[in-house]
Amino acid sequence: MTQVMNCPKDSSPMIVVEHEQIALDYCPTCHGVWFDRGELELVTERTCGPQADLCVADILTRPDASTSEENRRCPICNRKMLKKNVGASPSVLIDACDRGDGIWFDGGELHQMLSQVKPAAGSPVDSGMLAFLKDTLKADIGK
Repeated sequence: MTQVMNCPKDSSPMIVVEHEQIALDYCPTCHGVWFDRGELELVTERTCGPQADLCVADILTRPDASTSEENRRCPICNRKMLKKNVGASPSVLIDACDRGDGIWFDGGELHQMLSQVKPAAGSPVDSGMLAFLKDTLKADIGK
């Protein structure tokens, strides 16, 4: 039996939503989403094409963000996560596990980040993945 993961923001039990090889942990209370190691790369590759360069290793090498926002704990290892800015201006403040266990997006942050990443010309984009994210995260992705 798999253990229910609790939300790093509000400690509510999260639900798992699946689409093909992707299983995201989603908080129905605050609308945040947790990406386990490797899932962010799969999502960005499918939604932005094979040239997508957003990966956990890249995010972890960025300087820590300066913020007064409370540090969240990784739902896998329970260590305090690092605050990182991703995306173009305006950047998106996310929480990343320094062990590489995963990344946390508060409600709306994933949509904000994906709306900044444009597919390379001629890249096949998985419209099913975009529809999945839109339906699951109640976001207006892809417009």
